Amino acid sequence: MMMATVISATTRFGGRGEAKRAEFLGKAHVLLTQSQVALRAGDEASALELAYQAALRTAGARIAVSAVAQRKRKPHGAWDQLALVDETGVEQAADFKAFSKLRSRVSSGMEVEVDPVIVREFVQRVRGFLDSVDAEAGWVSEVA
Repeated sequence: MMMATVISATTRFGGRGEAKRAEFLGKAHVLLTQSQVALRAGDEASALELAYQAALRTAGARIAVSAVAQRKRKPHGAWDQLALVDETGVEQAADFKAFSKLRSRVSSGMEVEVDPVIVREFVQRVRGFLDSVDAEAGWVSEVA
């Protein structure tokens, strides 16, 4: 008996960068959804971490289809790589890099309480970032 083989159009025709972008975006959506669940449960620290991880995956999606992905020598950090993509990437990198210190302090336990308003605003920024990268990829974002 023969089995049908399904090949993703993204993987087959879009190339490796397109496939990686799709993978990053899929993970970003899952992480952002988990972040929103944690926020509703009152777990601001987890919400912040999950949203930050979603932002990193979203940055990875932009980087994956850019010339930066092909460079032999590139910065190690996602925000530094994103800043090399284009002018929009410079702005996005600066915006999210600013939250790196807070995220680090919270995850290390140096800062125990996180202002829920700041976390909500951050989650919304990540949502906007993900929506814009979805649009670049031709994806339609779900309304959250």
